[in-house]
Amino acid sequence: MAHRLRNLLEPGDLVLVYNKPLESQWGLLLKNRCNGSYRIINQINNGPYELEELDGTKPTRKFAASHIKRFCPRVMKGQSSSESENESIEESEDEGSILEGEEIEQK
Repeated sequence: MAHRLRNLLEPGDLVLVYNKPLESQWGLLLKNRCNGSYRIINQINNGPYELEELDGTKPTRKFAASHIKRFCPRVMKGQSSSESENESIEESEDEGSILEGEEIEQK
């Protein structure tokens, strides 16, 4: 199943695990469909993945590649949300100064 993934997952990547029991429990339809986030430790014989929680705790089972998906955090580790907003503002200001310079050269 792991060969079906578009981009292979590497050790250290963050992933979410699909919560399969929710399919058969009607009372839990509005619950989160994924558990996580987990960190990949390794892949066993191109099949299931061995995962660990972010605090280092290892679950007792392995997870099929079809049940995990890549997790993309919104804020980088060690960075507050205000720092990431400041960086995006600085990047947009830098792009604006480049555009102004191009307009001057064209005139």
